[in-house]
Amino acid sequence: MINGNEAGNPARGRLSGGSTRNLICLVALAAASCGRAPGRFPVPEQRSLDLGVDPGVLAPFIKMQDPAANDYIVRDIGRDPGIYRWAFLHPEMRFRIGDSAEVHFSMDFALPEQTFRTTGPVTVSYAIDRQALGSIRCDHAGKYQVLKPVPAGWLRPNQEVRVSFDADHRWISPEDGAQLSFLLFSAGFVP
Repeated sequence: MINGNEAGNPARGRLSGGSTRNLICLVALAAASCGRAPGRFPVPEQRSLDLGVDPGVLAPFIKMQDPAANDYIVRDIGRDPGIYRWAFLHPEMRFRIGDSAEVHFSMDFALPEQTFRTTGPVTVSYAIDRQALGSIRCDHAGKYQVLKPVPAGWLRPNQEVRVSFDADHRWISPEDGAQLSFLLFSAGFVP
């Protein structure tokens, strides 16, 4: 008697579809595992990204249009957002300096034509932690820039620094008595 698995059966000696796939996978795995083991590679040099100042931490410089500008204002500077802020009677700001070597105080400000017509020439003085750093005489309406070297030893790294301003003439509002000194665009410390 002839069994179905014997010579008369054409499927004899062939593998089923599932067995063929398994055999192909085994051969592919064996071929992939052949070869040399990877060599040793040192860990690449690690670098820190300079992403700037962490949120909520004071920086050495700020523009008044920056959303964090109010964090730098100690007193007498307007808090309404914009590219400038009004400086009032005794404006004061705070900053944090990282490296205090060869630093300059920088400030961009303006005297508007409307207030200058009343005040005339204005001298704006600036001080760091109550030490007078300098002044600038403003003999016309318009924009002004200060860039003044800070003497060595005046700033301590990673410590809060206060900068105060004083204008010798201010425009006084006839309606409410508000005293306006100048428009501040930016201030702080730069290399």
